[in-house]
Amino acid sequence: MPASATLATTTLTYQIDPADHELIVASGSGIYPGYRLWIDRELITVKSLPDSLNTVKVIRGVDGTAPSRHSSSSTVTIGRADQFFATDPYGAPGSVVAVSPYINVLNGKIWYAQGDALPDGLTRRWWQEVTYTYPGVPLGITQPPSPTPIAST
Repeated sequence: MPASATLATTTLTYQIDPADHELIVASGSGIYPGYRLWIDRELITVKSLPDSLNTVKVIRGVDGTAPSRHSSSSTVTIGRADQFFATDPYGAPGSVVAVSPYINVLNGKIWYAQGDALPDGLTRRWWQEVTYTYPGVPLGITQPPSPTPIAST
């Protein structure tokens, strides 16, 4: 079930607000000008990396997404523009998928290919959407969701 490209991730070091056009990540490895960063439900274009302190200058809210606030330690998914999509996947995924995870930037859904190809060439694979579970907490107290599954292809 391999993917020809598995998107790398890092995390935000500090919170960013919708008007911010610079962010600091835990690791700048794999981030290049022109690449895209996916944080929560926002797609961001990398303009430049001005120093070696993992600072990234960006254009916020691209390809139909809106700039929003992101907390420190938010997951940042890194990829080229052609590795993010504007539709949900359809049909059975092939034995090798182009990119994993498959992220629809317009609705924020994240998908992983699941299952195995059979020896006779038939495929028993499907797309599994990442779902979020919210821990049981008292009313009025908010807690971030936990995504599942955390599997990769």
